[in-house]
Amino acid sequence: MKIILSKEIISFLKKESIHYECNEELLNKYTIASLFMPIENGFYFFVGEEVPDTVSKSAILLNRSNSNNLKNGNIGIYLIDSDPQQVFYRLLSSVYKTQSNGIISDTAIIHPEAKIGKNVQIDDFVVVDRAVIEDNVIIRSHSFIHNNSIVRKNVTIENHSVIGAQGVAWIWDEQGTEKIIQPQLGGVDIGTNCFLGAGTILVRGSLNENSKIGKNTLLAPGCRIGHGTQIGEYVHFANNIITGGNTIIGNYCFVGSGAVFRSKVKIHANTIVGAGAVVVKNTTENGKTLIGIPAVEKETKEHPSGMPKPILKN
Repeated sequence: MKIILSKEIISFLKKESIHYECNEELLNKYTIASLFMPIENGFYFFVGEEVPDTVSKSAILLNRSNSNNLKNGNIGIYLIDSDPQQVFYRLLSSVYKTQSNGIISDTAIIHPEAKIGKNVQIDDFVVVDRAVIEDNVIIRSHSFIHNNSIVRKNVTIENHSVIGAQGVAWIWDEQGTEKIIQPQLGGVDIGTNCFLGAGTILVRGSLNENSKIGKNTLLAPGCRIGHGTQIGEYVHFANNIITGGNTIIGNYCFVGSGAVFRSKVKIHANTIVGAGAVVVKNTTENGKTLIGIPAVEKETKEHPSGMPKPILKN
Protein backbone atom coordinates (compact mmCIF):
# COMPACT_ATOMS: atom_id res chain seq x y z
CA MET A 1 0.00 0.00 0.00
CA LYS A 2 1.28 3.46 -0.90
CA ILE A 3 1.77 5.87 1.99
CA ILE A 4 1.66 9.64 1.80
CA LEU A 5 2.88 11.95 4.55
CA SER A 6 0.96 14.98 5.72
CA LYS A 7 4.06 17.10 5.11
CA GLU A 8 4.12 15.90 1.47
CA ILE A 9 0.51 16.99 1.02
CA ILE A 10 1.14 20.41 2.53
CA SER A 11 4.38 20.85 0.61
CA PHE A 12 2.60 20.16 -2.68
CA LEU A 13 -0.29 22.52 -1.92
CA LYS A 14 2.15 25.29 -1.08
CA LYS A 15 4.32 24.64 -4.14
CA GLU A 16 1.26 24.80 -6.41
CA SER A 17 -0.03 27.94 -4.65
CA ILE A 18 -3.26 26.15 -3.73
CA HIS A 19 -4.88 27.93 -0.80
CA TYR A 20 -5.92 25.42 1.85
CA GLU A 21 -7.11 25.06 5.40
CA CYS A 22 -6.80 21.95 7.56
CA ASN A 23 -8.21 20.97 10.91
CA GLU A 24 -6.57 19.44 13.98
CA GLU A 25 -7.59 15.85 13.22
CA LEU A 26 -4.73 15.27 10.78
CA LEU A 27 -2.28 12.43 11.37
CA ASN A 28 1.34 12.26 10.19
CA LYS A 29 0.78 9.72 7.46
CA TYR A 30 -2.03 8.07 5.48
CA THR A 31 -2.59 5.19 3.12
CA ILE A 32 -3.70 6.35 -0.34
CA ALA A 33 -7.15 4.91 -0.87
CA SER A 34 -10.42 5.09 -2.77
CA LEU A 35 -13.84 5.86 -1.32
CA PHE A 36 -15.04 2.76 -3.18
CA MET A 37 -12.98 0.77 -0.66
CA PRO A 38 -12.66 2.94 2.45
CA ILE A 39 -10.12 2.11 5.14
CA GLU A 40 -8.95 3.70 8.38
CA ASN A 41 -6.13 6.21 8.01
CA GLY A 42 -6.88 6.59 4.30
CA PHE A 43 -6.25 9.63 2.12
CA TYR A 44 -9.07 10.49 -0.30
CA PHE A 45 -10.63 13.16 -2.44
CA PHE A 46 -14.35 13.80 -2.68
CA VAL A 47 -16.41 15.55 -5.36
CA GLY A 48 -20.15 15.62 -4.80
CA GLU A 49 -22.99 16.93 -2.72
CA GLU A 50 -22.79 14.96 0.54
CA VAL A 51 -19.52 13.77 2.00
CA PRO A 52 -19.75 10.06 2.94
CA ASP A 53 -19.48 9.19 6.64
CA THR A 54 -18.07 5.69 6.06
CA VAL A 55 -14.44 6.68 6.66
CA SER A 56 -12.78 7.43 9.97
CA LYS A 57 -9.38 8.55 11.17
CA SER A 58 -8.68 9.59 7.60
CA ALA A 59 -7.90 12.69 5.55
CA ILE A 60 -9.89 14.02 2.63
CA LEU A 61 -9.38 16.73 0.01
CA LEU A 62 -12.61 18.67 -0.15
CA ASN A 63 -13.78 21.78 -1.93
CA ARG A 64 -14.69 24.56 0.47
CA SER A 65 -18.22 24.71 -0.92
CA ASN A 66 -18.92 21.21 0.47
CA SER A 67 -17.51 21.73 3.94
CA ASN A 68 -20.94 22.22 5.52
CA ASN A 69 -22.00 18.75 4.31
CA LEU A 70 -19.39 16.88 6.34
CA LYS A 71 -21.15 14.75 8.96
CA ASN A 72 -18.27 12.73 10.36
CA GLY A 73 -16.18 14.83 12.74
CA ASN A 74 -13.45 12.19 12.98
CA ILE A 75 -11.92 13.11 9.60
CA GLY A 76 -8.96 15.31 8.80
CA ILE A 77 -9.87 17.85 6.14
CA TYR A 78 -7.92 19.81 3.59
CA LEU A 79 -10.30 22.51 2.39
CA ILE A 80 -9.30 23.92 -0.98
CA ASP A 81 -10.87 26.20 -3.58
CA SER A 82 -9.78 23.98 -6.50
CA ASP A 83 -11.22 20.75 -7.94
CA PRO A 84 -10.29 18.06 -5.35
CA GLN A 85 -9.95 15.31 -7.95
CA GLN A 86 -7.54 17.33 -10.09
CA VAL A 87 -5.46 18.26 -7.06
CA PHE A 88 -5.47 14.64 -5.81
CA TYR A 89 -4.28 13.29 -9.18
CA ARG A 90 -1.61 15.96 -9.55
CA LEU A 91 -0.42 15.40 -6.01
CA LEU A 92 -0.07 11.64 -6.47
CA SER A 93 1.67 12.16 -9.82
CA SER A 94 4.21 14.45 -8.19
CA VAL A 95 4.99 11.85 -5.52
CA TYR A 96 4.62 8.55 -7.39
CA LYS A 97 4.86 9.24 -11.12
CA THR A 98 6.79 6.49 -12.89
CA GLN A 99 9.92 7.77 -14.58
CA SER A 100 12.49 6.06 -16.75
CA ASN A 101 15.42 4.58 -14.85
CA GLY A 102 17.59 4.84 -17.96
CA ILE A 103 18.55 1.15 -17.83
CA ILE A 104 18.56 -1.08 -20.92
CA SER A 105 18.36 -4.73 -19.84
CA ASP A 106 21.06 -7.17 -20.87
CA THR A 107 18.32 -9.49 -22.14
CA ALA A 108 16.86 -6.88 -24.51
CA ILE A 109 17.66 -7.23 -28.21
CA ILE A 110 18.35 -3.88 -29.89
CA HIS A 111 19.00 -3.69 -33.65
CA PRO A 112 22.32 -1.90 -34.34
CA GLU A 113 20.48 0.57 -36.60
CA ALA A 114 17.88 1.46 -33.97
CA LYS A 115 18.13 5.04 -32.71
CA ILE A 116 17.82 5.20 -28.93
CA GLY A 117 17.49 8.57 -27.16
CA LYS A 118 18.60 9.67 -23.72
CA ASN A 119 17.40 8.12 -20.45
CA VAL A 120 15.48 5.30 -22.14
CA GLN A 121 14.35 2.31 -20.06
CA ILE A 122 14.09 -1.00 -21.92
CA ASP A 123 13.20 -3.94 -19.71
CA ASP A 124 13.83 -7.69 -19.97
CA PHE A 125 13.18 -9.55 -23.23
CA VAL A 126 12.19 -6.48 -25.26
CA VAL A 127 13.02 -6.50 -28.97
CA VAL A 128 13.63 -3.21 -30.78
CA ASP A 129 14.05 -3.42 -34.56
CA ARG A 130 15.14 -0.48 -36.78
CA ALA A 131 13.01 1.93 -34.77
CA VAL A 132 13.42 5.41 -33.33
CA ILE A 133 13.01 5.61 -29.56
CA GLU A 134 13.23 9.18 -28.25
CA ASP A 135 14.19 10.47 -24.79
CA ASN A 136 12.66 9.28 -21.49
CA VAL A 137 10.71 6.41 -23.03
CA ILE A 138 9.83 3.33 -20.94
CA ILE A 139 9.33 -0.02 -22.70
CA ARG A 140 8.25 -2.81 -20.37
CA SER A 141 9.22 -6.46 -20.64
CA HIS A 142 8.33 -8.81 -23.50
CA SER A 143 7.35 -6.01 -25.90
CA PHE A 144 8.34 -5.84 -29.57
CA ILE A 145 8.97 -2.58 -31.45
CA HIS A 146 9.05 -3.26 -35.18
CA ASN A 147 10.96 -1.62 -37.99
CA ASN A 148 9.84 1.87 -39.07
CA SER A 149 8.28 2.76 -35.72
CA ILE A 150 8.79 6.13 -34.04
CA VAL A 151 8.19 6.34 -30.30
CA ARG A 152 8.44 9.97 -29.24
CA LYS A 153 9.49 11.48 -25.91
CA ASN A 154 8.02 10.46 -22.55
CA VAL A 155 5.99 7.51 -23.87
CA THR A 156 5.33 4.45 -21.71
CA ILE A 157 4.66 1.09 -23.39
CA GLU A 158 3.55 -1.56 -20.94
CA ASN A 159 4.31 -5.31 -20.93
CA HIS A 160 3.60 -7.64 -23.84
CA SER A 161 2.81 -4.89 -26.35
CA VAL A 162 3.58 -5.06 -30.08
CA ILE A 163 4.21 -1.83 -31.96
CA GLY A 164 4.26 -1.98 -35.75
CA ALA A 165 2.84 -5.48 -36.12
CA GLN A 166 1.92 -6.67 -39.61
CA GLY A 167 -1.74 -6.52 -40.52
CA VAL A 168 -3.64 -8.48 -43.15
CA ALA A 169 -5.00 -7.09 -46.43
CA TRP A 170 -5.81 -9.22 -49.46
CA ILE A 171 -8.04 -9.78 -52.50
CA TRP A 172 -9.07 -12.90 -54.43
CA ASP A 173 -7.34 -13.82 -57.67
CA GLU A 174 -9.32 -13.97 -60.95
CA GLN A 175 -10.53 -17.49 -60.23
CA GLY A 176 -11.52 -16.71 -56.66
CA THR A 177 -9.42 -19.57 -55.37
CA GLU A 178 -6.33 -17.87 -53.99
CA LYS A 179 -5.82 -14.89 -51.75
CA ILE A 180 -3.36 -12.28 -53.01
CA ILE A 181 -1.83 -10.71 -49.91
CA GLN A 182 -0.68 -7.09 -49.84
CA PRO A 183 2.58 -6.59 -47.94
CA GLN A 184 2.37 -4.14 -45.07
CA LEU A 185 4.99 -1.45 -45.83
CA GLY A 186 4.09 1.51 -43.62
CA GLY A 187 5.08 2.48 -40.11
CA VAL A 188 3.96 3.77 -36.73
CA ASP A 189 4.25 7.18 -35.09
CA ILE A 190 3.43 7.49 -31.37
CA GLY A 191 3.26 11.09 -30.10
CA THR A 192 4.81 12.50 -26.94
CA ASN A 193 3.50 11.70 -23.45
CA CYS A 194 1.37 8.75 -24.54
CA PHE A 195 0.61 5.69 -22.41
CA LEU A 196 0.01 2.29 -24.04
CA GLY A 197 -1.34 -0.29 -21.61
CA ALA A 198 -0.28 -3.91 -21.34
CA GLY A 199 -1.01 -6.08 -24.35
CA THR A 200 -1.50 -3.22 -26.81
CA ILE A 201 -1.16 -4.23 -30.45
CA LEU A 202 -0.62 -1.38 -32.90
CA VAL A 203 -0.56 -2.49 -36.55
CA ARG A 204 1.63 -0.52 -38.93
CA GLY A 205 0.33 1.36 -41.97
CA SER A 206 -0.30 -0.62 -45.13
CA LEU A 207 1.64 1.30 -47.79
CA ASN A 208 2.94 4.87 -47.47
CA GLU A 209 0.94 5.77 -44.34
CA ASN A 210 1.79 5.49 -40.69
CA SER A 211 -0.58 4.34 -38.01
CA LYS A 212 -0.53 7.32 -35.68
CA ILE A 213 -1.33 8.12 -32.06
CA GLY A 214 -1.44 11.80 -31.13
CA LYS A 215 0.28 13.32 -28.12
CA ASN A 216 -1.07 12.82 -24.57
CA THR A 217 -3.30 9.92 -25.60
CA LEU A 218 -3.93 7.05 -23.17
CA LEU A 219 -4.71 3.46 -24.17
CA ALA A 220 -5.79 1.07 -21.42
CA PRO A 221 -4.70 -2.60 -21.59
CA GLY A 222 -5.72 -4.85 -24.44
CA CYS A 223 -6.36 -2.35 -27.23
CA ARG A 224 -6.04 -3.51 -30.85
CA ILE A 225 -5.35 -0.74 -33.36
CA GLY A 226 -5.76 -1.53 -37.07
CA HIS A 227 -3.45 -0.54 -39.91
CA GLY A 228 -3.36 3.12 -40.83
CA THR A 229 -5.58 4.17 -37.92
CA GLN A 230 -5.21 7.83 -36.95
CA ILE A 231 -5.91 8.53 -33.26
CA GLY A 232 -5.94 12.20 -32.27
CA GLU A 233 -4.49 14.07 -29.33
CA TYR A 234 -5.72 13.77 -25.71
CA VAL A 235 -7.82 10.70 -26.57
CA HIS A 236 -8.73 8.10 -23.94
CA PHE A 237 -9.30 4.44 -24.89
CA ALA A 238 -10.59 2.20 -22.09
CA ASN A 239 -9.84 -1.54 -22.05
CA ASN A 240 -10.02 -3.77 -25.11
CA ILE A 241 -10.89 -1.26 -27.85
CA ILE A 242 -10.66 -2.55 -31.43
CA THR A 243 -10.33 -0.33 -34.50
CA GLY A 244 -10.49 -1.52 -38.09
CA GLY A 245 -7.98 -0.32 -40.64
CA ASN A 246 -7.81 3.40 -41.47
CA THR A 247 -10.17 4.43 -38.68
CA ILE A 248 -9.91 8.13 -37.76
CA ILE A 249 -10.52 9.21 -34.15
CA GLY A 250 -10.61 12.97 -33.49
CA ASN A 251 -8.95 14.87 -30.66
CA TYR A 252 -10.33 14.66 -27.09
CA CYS A 253 -12.49 11.59 -27.73
CA PHE A 254 -13.38 9.22 -24.88
CA VAL A 255 -14.02 5.56 -25.80
CA GLY A 256 -15.54 3.10 -23.33
CA SER A 257 -14.42 -0.49 -22.74
CA GLY A 258 -14.94 -3.04 -25.47
CA ALA A 259 -16.00 -0.63 -28.22
CA VAL A 260 -15.40 -1.74 -31.82
CA PHE A 261 -14.92 0.47 -34.89
CA ARG A 262 -15.54 -0.64 -38.45
CA SER A 263 -12.66 0.10 -40.82
CA LYS A 264 -12.52 3.58 -42.40
CA VAL A 265 -14.97 5.10 -39.91
CA LYS A 266 -14.34 8.76 -39.04
CA ILE A 267 -15.17 10.02 -35.53
CA HIS A 268 -15.22 13.77 -34.90
CA ALA A 269 -13.44 15.49 -32.01
CA ASN A 270 -14.93 15.37 -28.49
CA THR A 271 -16.98 12.26 -29.23
CA ILE A 272 -17.94 9.92 -26.37
CA VAL A 273 -18.29 6.25 -27.35
CA GLY A 274 -20.16 4.11 -24.83
CA ALA A 275 -18.84 0.82 -23.52
CA GLY A 276 -19.48 -2.07 -25.92
CA ALA A 277 -20.65 0.15 -28.78
CA VAL A 278 -20.13 -1.04 -32.35
CA VAL A 279 -19.42 1.99 -34.53
CA VAL A 280 -20.23 1.39 -38.19
CA LYS A 281 -20.63 4.90 -39.62
CA ASN A 282 -19.14 8.37 -39.35
CA THR A 283 -20.29 10.90 -36.79
CA THR A 284 -21.99 14.03 -38.13
CA GLU A 285 -20.24 16.66 -35.98
CA ASN A 286 -18.10 17.28 -32.91
CA GLY A 287 -19.21 16.51 -29.38
CA LYS A 288 -21.76 13.71 -29.86
CA THR A 289 -22.23 10.45 -27.92
CA LEU A 290 -22.39 7.03 -29.59
CA ILE A 291 -24.13 4.13 -27.84
CA GLY A 292 -25.47 0.70 -28.78
CA ILE A 293 -25.08 -2.02 -31.43
CA PRO A 294 -24.90 -0.64 -34.03
CA ALA A 295 -24.00 2.65 -32.38
CA VAL A 296 -26.57 5.46 -32.53
CA GLU A 297 -25.57 9.12 -32.29
CA LYS A 298 -27.03 11.03 -29.33
CA GLU A 299 -26.61 14.43 -27.74
CA THR A 300 -23.92 14.46 -25.04
CA LYS A 301 -25.06 15.03 -21.47
CA GLU A 302 -23.52 17.88 -19.52
CA HIS A 303 -22.20 15.42 -16.93
CA PRO A 304 -21.78 11.98 -18.56
CA SER A 305 -21.55 9.08 -16.11
CA GLY A 306 -18.31 7.17 -15.73
CA MET A 307 -15.99 9.82 -17.13
CA PRO A 308 -14.82 13.39 -16.52
CA LYS A 309 -16.89 16.23 -17.94
CA PRO A 310 -15.89 16.71 -21.62
CA ILE A 311 -13.63 19.61 -22.56
CA LEU A 312 -15.10 21.08 -25.72
CA LYS A 313 -12.09 21.74 -27.92
CA ASN A 314 -11.58 21.17 -31.62
